[in-house]
Amino acid sequence: MKKLHLYEIDFMRTFIMLGVLSVHTMTIFTNKLEDGTVPSMAMSAVHSSMHVTRLAFMFITGLVLFITYYRKEFHILSFWKKRLSLIAIPYLFWNIIYILFRSTYSLDFNGSLLAFLKELGISLLQGDEFYIYFVLISFQFYLVFPFLLYGMRKYEKWHLQIFIGSVIFQLVMMAFYKFAIPHIDRSGWPYLLSHYGVFVLTYQCWFIAGGMVACHYEKISHFLENHVKAILISLCSGVVLMWFYYFYNRFFLFLSENKAQEPHQPLFLPYSLLVIAALLMCGRKWAKHRTEQKWEPFSRYIMLASKTSFGMFLVQPFPLFIIKQVIPLFDGIKWMYVLVLPASILFVYSTSMFLSYWLNKLPLISYVVGKKSTLTKAGNTVPARGNL
Repeated sequence: MKKLHLYEIDFMRTFIMLGVLSVHTMTIFTNKLEDGTVPSMAMSAVHSSMHVTRLAFMFITGLVLFITYYRKEFHILSFWKKRLSLIAIPYLFWNIIYILFRSTYSLDFNGSLLAFLKELGISLLQGDEFYIYFVLISFQFYLVFPFLLYGMRKYEKWHLQIFIGSVIFQLVMMAFYKFAIPHIDRSGWPYLLSHYGVFVLTYQCWFIAGGMVACHYEKISHFLENHVKAILISLCSGVVLMWFYYFYNRFFLFLSENKAQEPHQPLFLPYSLLVIAALLMCGRKWAKHRTEQKWEPFSRYIMLASKTSFGMFLVQPFPLFIIKQVIPLFDGIKWMYVLVLPASILFVYSTSMFLSYWLNKLPLISYVVGKKSTLTKAGNTVPARGNL
């Protein structure tokens, strides 16, 4: 089967990554504002409504894998070798870099290699260095994907029922995370269960939703294109609803700031699927016009941003750290945050893209951002075939 490239996925990757870096930049600002003040609550409400980016990335991961493998011959060992090796190198490399980076201002190994290796071992098992938890979740998903693929193929006539069951199970889990877990002693639980945010089962619905869209891609895409107005109106209404939901969490349920913004809440499931549907719909619309002359600059940006997105995710702690050092300069004039925030997001986004772009370009070093490459006689990089 000829390999298919869905340009709308490039579009989705681009804007989801923009959302990821925006959320992480906004976190720095919300932490600087006094909790309970009008500026803090307003920014936090907006911030909360943007916490669907990780869920959307889980969806894309499922979508890409199922589109790639659902209707082609599948070899489980070859799959594991290819997929796990491509993320194992970045996972090990960036954990080491993050630990060394933290050691310059918060850790002290006293020159002990043993202490460093112990810290590294914990980080590799827990995925708790900065935002690298996503790679740990990807490891888990790659391990279980062959079994999901087998199930989706075997029960193809039952896809709708499978999706409905997945949604119900996800809602039950999210209700449990929101209302029950805070009152349970988890000290003796296995790490992945006690820290459910890095456990693959926590995101099962988005992986399965991605698979469902992949299996019935044209049918679902046509449905979205025939309901553009309804989706956009629903999305706008959903954003406003999520703002009120944040205030409901704070003033009626008396949740903490972090708990009120956590994406593992029942309402985030339909809201995130709505955001994903809108992104896919807009991506398909752009894909149809991407080669037109007036769209060429934007199309070049989309393709560049998509190719560098994984690397951007990995290098983001460094520009974010710079922003953390700059923000205290405005502590006395917090109204300036309104002007500084957009500039900070642009700085983090552009710097991350710049760093990722050059890491992708460097022969062999590109492996640290998940891109296979070799050295030719002329010294140029030969990239491996890319993913969707």
